[in-house]
Amino acid sequence: MLDTIATYIEQYQLLPESGTVIVAVSGGADSLCLLHVLHELCGNGPHARYPGVRLHAAHLNHKLRGEASDQDAASIKQLATSWGLPVTIGELDVHALAHKERRSLEDAARSARYRFLREVAHGQPIAVAHHADDQVETLLLHWLRGEGLVGIVGMQPRQQDIIRPLLGVTHAETLAYCAQHALTPLEDASNRDPRFLRNRIRHELLPLLESLNPGIRATILRNAEITGVDVEWIEQQVDNYWPTVVLSEQENCMRLSRGALLSLPLSLQRHLLRRATARLCAGQSPLELRHYRLIEELLQRETSTEGKVTLHLPAQLHVTRAGHSLVFERFAHKETEQVFSVWPEEIHLPIPGRIEVPGTPWIASAELVKADIVQQVKQALQHKDWSKVWQLLPTTRYTVYIDADNVGPLLRVRTRRPGDRIQPLGMEHEKKVQDILVNERIPSADRPYIPLFFSAAHCVWLAGVQIDDRVRLTPQTQRILRLSVEYGRESA
Repeated sequence: MLDTIATYIEQYQLLPESGTVIVAVSGGADSLCLLHVLHELCGNGPHARYPGVRLHAAHLNHKLRGEASDQDAASIKQLATSWGLPVTIGELDVHALAHKERRSLEDAARSARYRFLREVAHGQPIAVAHHADDQVETLLLHWLRGEGLVGIVGMQPRQQDIIRPLLGVTHAETLAYCAQHALTPLEDASNRDPRFLRNRIRHELLPLLESLNPGIRATILRNAEITGVDVEWIEQQVDNYWPTVVLSEQENCMRLSRGALLSLPLSLQRHLLRRATARLCAGQSPLELRHYRLIEELLQRETSTEGKVTLHLPAQLHVTRAGHSLVFERFAHKETEQVFSVWPEEIHLPIPGRIEVPGTPWIASAELVKADIVQQVKQALQHKDWSKVWQLLPTTRYTVYIDADNVGPLLRVRTRRPGDRIQPLGMEHEKKVQDILVNERIPSADRPYIPLFFSAAHCVWLAGVQIDDRVRLTPQTQRILRLSVEYGRESA
């Protein structure tokens, strides 16, 4: 297998003749295989083909598994040191970062990891351990997210400063390599965590697809290769127009020419926006279709009498119309700016059902409570035995129970719009959602991302804040509906 990887590296000219290469090491079989192979091929390795290349191992402790994460970091440091390699260990609370940036845990971890690696690299190449199975999963992930042509091409052997020497081998082969060379991979329980969409693709979707088409992996990779020819031409067009469209570029800020963008076809506009935002967000644009539409509306909008208008996008990304420019910046939310937006996308939530709330990191779900529990709750309500009710229906800020017969068979879920109202529990009249959020001291930066649940007639739950009095439980309730939201978007 060493020769196979060496040939792949030569074919795509992944390694320089001299200099330093940063090797991302998680401790799993794939990254251990990568580090060992490069250690064999570079410097004074026994099979050195790149004697002028020095390796530097890097590991970011995401702090997701407590002491286990710390132990993994220590093991990686010990291994790299025993091989005579310099190593940099970083730490970051990814849970806190995901909450701050309103991104899924998966997206936040990826973004943080690449930022860390680039800080260590200082412009040097970064080797990561993606393999052929990762490629298949990535293609399916991008397809499920609706990421367009560029997304379904997948990962390339070289993308800017990132190199992928293992893209031509499978995970089974990296496992066999580790066994052959007495390398002990670290086990990461998060690789089976169903909260991460990639894990569900690996353990649920791919086996299902393989039952329908045993050669589905090869089919997916073949389609990506076909599409790659088209994307290569598109990227050439983006290269051609980039100097005309980009007026200035800094680490966390990019200024684009509004006139130059508007003079181009819509497809090319979007690809330029994709590249611009990707360069500000660790190589991966956070934009989805609704964000492109918002930006396009911002481009068309006349602002001469309204001053600056700013859109707040995912990943702490902000875009502002300033005169004849479109300015993208990445920084914390500014509450003083005017926020311009179209109405948020609305999605139907069947009962029972589970969906992602568009434009947020929240997952919403609805399910009916079992009939025997309903009967016990009714008796407790008749006797005003509130402790029994709470015992049977454990309500939290993010889980509530309402009268299902006052809702209907289908709910609608979205974020707030101007003029939204709800009749708070215990009140006889409706109040503006905006006023409730202010009174509850919900941070203004969080308000655009709070899910609202609607029946056919009105809002029934302002998630995490208030339910509507018209759907409260009573002794006459016949069916009970459990509504909940949880943080950690599946497709993120």
